[in-house]
Amino acid sequence: MILNNQDIDQIHRHAVRDYPNECCGIIVGPRDDSLSNKVYECINIQNRLHKEDPQRYPRDARTAYNIDPKEQKRIFRIAEEKGWEIKGFYHSHPDHPAYFSEEDERMGMWGDEPIYPNAVYIIVSVLNGEVKETILLKWNEEERRFIS
Repeated sequence: MILNNQDIDQIHRHAVRDYPNECCGIIVGPRDDSLSNKVYECINIQNRLHKEDPQRYPRDARTAYNIDPKEQKRIFRIAEEKGWEIKGFYHSHPDHPAYFSEEDERMGMWGDEPIYPNAVYIIVSVLNGEVKETILLKWNEEERRFIS
């Protein structure tokens, strides 16, 4: 098991708290110990990007997310220092179903290969401020796609 119930509960709280904007975060932890995971609730900088360059970033934080690269680098460095692995990434879909969009898939890939083949991708649907559905996807090498 990659995640535990406490991780999912924290992700759900984050999704509700950031509603009506998308939340986002990163889960790291020891390879074979899901009880010692650390869920990092990241700041969605999409509104800032949209304001600075609406041509390049036409969507705001209600329909997109972007983790600050400096924050992501800091989290990855902490994980590396502890000998932990990147276990997953999450974000919410406010007032939309939980599904793996083309944009979600694009962000998880480098060409035709997953950037983090062992990580899970969690998407939380939040409707009217309440969690309605959560899906978890993982790379399937045999099918060469993310599956739930």
